[in-house]
Amino acid sequence: MLGFTLVELSLVLLALGLILPGAVIFWQLSERHRVAAVQMDAQQQSRQALLGYLHSHYRLPCPAADANGVESCTDGAAIRQVGYLPWRTLNLPRPEAGRLRYGVYREPSGATMVAAPSDRDLAVARDRMNPLRVRTPSPKPQNHTEAPNPNAPPIPEVLSSLNSVLGVTQSGNDAAPLNPACDAAGDPACPLGVVNAVNLIDICLALNTASDALVAPAGRLATQVGATRRTAAFVIAAPGLLDAQGNGQAFDGANAAASNADPTFASPSQAVTEQYDDIVLAASHTELFAELQCGAALSAISHAHFNVATGAFVMERAMYDYRDQLYIAVVLARADVAAAAAGALSAAAGSLDAAKEMVSAVADTTMSVGARAFQIALAAVGIGLAVASDIAAAAAVVDAALSLAEAEDVFDGFATRTTAMTELSRDINTNALRADAIGH
Repeated sequence: MLGFTLVELSLVLLALGLILPGAVIFWQLSERHRVAAVQMDAQQQSRQALLGYLHSHYRLPCPAADANGVESCTDGAAIRQVGYLPWRTLNLPRPEAGRLRYGVYREPSGATMVAAPSDRDLAVARDRMNPLRVRTPSPKPQNHTEAPNPNAPPIPEVLSSLNSVLGVTQSGNDAAPLNPACDAAGDPACPLGVVNAVNLIDICLALNTASDALVAPAGRLATQVGATRRTAAFVIAAPGLLDAQGNGQAFDGANAAASNADPTFASPSQAVTEQYDDIVLAASHTELFAELQCGAALSAISHAHFNVATGAFVMERAMYDYRDQLYIAVVLARADVAAAAAGALSAAAGSLDAAKEMVSAVADTTMSVGARAFQIALAAVGIGLAVASDIAAAAAVVDAALSLAEAEDVFDGFATRTTAMTELSRDINTNALRADAIGH
């Protein structure tokens, strides 16, 4: 009986030895899938929270220094690029999100306004969008009855004192978005501000310039794809189920080593192995640029709006210059009238001279008893030519007078067009400021 029991016990133990490893593996796989699903859900919610924060603050949050989830933008004297997800700052009601590691792309430029357009620090709200702008001429150009017009617009020139900054274009009122303190003739155009002068255009510009570098600059956020560091706007890393690497840290590989000095995370496509079970979610600059629909906005506000405004000012100046040329045509027409009048007077003098010659010819003929009769014929021809000259001179006077009247009509009529161009160019410049105010 005892021997039979020992045999049974041995069979049971053998069966358990065969079943338990499989059961453990099955449990581990099931638990890994469950944890992965929970962590990926937390990552997706965190990503949406980050985008919401970006829309409302025009920047991404800085990483948190610990799992308490409050953003901390500096680490001693250095900027903080890597840390934990700032779930409290994001108002994300998931404390477990504090276990997620988070990195954000930070590449600040200088503090001057000249350096602002090249700033790529995605964790800072900054007025980066300072396009090439021409001020509205002030005082307002007016037409004049002479040339050169002393009230014509100046030749358009690039601003320099404040690098063409726009200032705080927003009013805060959706019904009237443009700041009433804005003056398109000013430099800057609107009151200067910091956060109040920032909108999605500015973060779009940072995303656009940062996306130029496919290979991440040293010391900037990236994911490791083979031997290449690919730039990333932000990275959210989850630790997986186990300390797969066995190094005493929840995170494995590059995710455990990522730091402010070397902000490099593992690639989102890195396969799960016995040494690695982390989950990485990364968003590139190009991806965010497309998601925020930055292409159309930047194309319009950075180029189209202000290029059209500049073109309108150039056209306005050209039209005033052309009106000055029309005035020259008026002056020339007046000179033609004067010349025609002089010609008429000269022709009249010629007629008088011909009449005198006729009198002289008649006298000579009488004194010579007809011997000089041919002089009368010549004098008659002279009178005929003089009359023809009088007629031609009169026609020239009439033609010159008509030309003068037409030139004056064109000159005066063109004033309506120059005035309309002035109003149009001023409206276009104001509309460009309004476009910045609404972030389009």
